[in-house]
Amino acid sequence: MARLWAMTTTYESVNLGDTLPILLKWGTAATPEALADYARELLAKGFPIPDTLPEGSTLELQTLAPVQAEDTISLSGTVVDKRESNGKRLVECHLTVENQDGQPVAKATAVLAL
Repeated sequence: MARLWAMTTTYESVNLGDTLPILLKWGTAATPEALADYARELLAKGFPIPDTLPEGSTLELQTLAPVQAEDTISLSGTVVDKRESNGKRLVECHLTVENQDGQPVAKATAVLAL
């Protein structure tokens, strides 16, 4: 398993089980919209995409618990699928958001069109 880095990641180099860099956010209360923004930021660190998702990409986020103002959260992700569909190269990742106690506060599925 490799750690993905946007500067070197290509569709061809991605493999199942590859991991995204870990993203930390300190002392922040986070709404579902903020968590989705953090998820996009994490994806942009691992893949050569802008801060907004490319056309044909999706991000589905589910909140599991509130994020309090004093919480430190970490976001991580793993590649779970890679496929070509309708002429698009797609990579699917599962993302996890945990608080400082290791408790999950959100999870997400992202499908990126590269």
